[in-house]
Amino acid sequence: MNRVPKIVWSLLACVICIVVTAAACLILADRGASSDKYLEVIRVIESTFYQPKETSSLEDASASAMVASLNDPASYYLPAAEYEEYKLTLTNQYIGIGVTTQYNENYGYLTVLSVTPGSPADQAHVKVGNMIASVDDIDVSTYTPEQFDDLLRSYDAKESETEKYFTLHLLNTQGGKADATMKCELIYAEPVVYYILDSDVNKSNRSSSIGYLRIRNFDDSAAASVRTAVASLQDSGATSLIIDVRDNTSGKPAEMADSLDFFLPKGDLFFLRDRDGKETTYSSGSSYLNMPMVILVNENTTCAAEVFACIMQQAGVTIVGRRTPGSAQSQVIIELSDGSAVRISKYEYLTPDKKSMADLGGVTPDIASYQIEDSDMDVQLEAAKDAVH
Repeated sequence: MNRVPKIVWSLLACVICIVVTAAACLILADRGASSDKYLEVIRVIESTFYQPKETSSLEDASASAMVASLNDPASYYLPAAEYEEYKLTLTNQYIGIGVTTQYNENYGYLTVLSVTPGSPADQAHVKVGNMIASVDDIDVSTYTPEQFDDLLRSYDAKESETEKYFTLHLLNTQGGKADATMKCELIYAEPVVYYILDSDVNKSNRSSSIGYLRIRNFDDSAAASVRTAVASLQDSGATSLIIDVRDNTSGKPAEMADSLDFFLPKGDLFFLRDRDGKETTYSSGSSYLNMPMVILVNENTTCAAEVFACIMQQAGVTIVGRRTPGSAQSQVIIELSDGSAVRISKYEYLTPDKKSMADLGGVTPDIASYQIEDSDMDVQLEAAKDAVH
């Protein structure tokens, strides 16, 4: 066979170098064009808009818009200040006074729904059912719970220690008034809430008691909290379980897998697949909880919670509530150089038979149930109680 002259190999190498260099230049030129366009828009706004705008706010807005263009509700940009708060939520902590509130249309005030034991609100004797008329001299009668929380955190951001304190002016339904002075503190919020429900079959028969377990999220320590809660419910006589993952929108695959492992027998639970097709397998061990269970879901059961419900349903557990959205992915947090961050979907959840939530169209309840607006009755919970019998 004739040997190829060295000059041919040299020419071929030159051609390859030219092609690679040209391609790289085109890519860089394209990126440069995009960068130039971004800077041009910034300059137009800074020089032309009728009100001055800080460059940092424009950069935050543009970063937010870029991530929003992915059309993925689970992916979003976090400015530096918001990212600091977000990091706390991942460990089930937050800056606040330890209350949850809801606007009461009958009375026209925010009403306290729960008070965390040992929290600033608890120590200041704020009670469930109290209505919040004002904070210092600021009328909050038209505030949403989110606006109320933001107002309290604005006190925490003040430099002087004395300025961090504020007074809640409270009312009750009998017309009584009370003042409660406090400041925000770092509070740990349990990822799990649990208690014994009265049995509709026979309230005097402990053997028919239903345990209620609400999993708020699958973030840090959620799985351990689930195990502790179930053990406590069993000690209190629970022989069946309602697991509520309604409005559960965040969580880590490992915490969700550890929770599933507690409930289900040995086998593959789910897979995570990245953009390159690489898969990570999560499996359960041989020991598991053997008791009747029902899962509550709604349209806000997303991410890890949606997968949790799906896997439990495939294992034969009855699902009650509304259909889930069918868009479960797992996210990662990428911190940027200025302290801001991007939360972005990196992995797709797959069931043991390699179906995604999108393939399945979400989790379709075995028993559809819809809440009644302006009603104090939890219709879905009542349906779950009927189903668990």
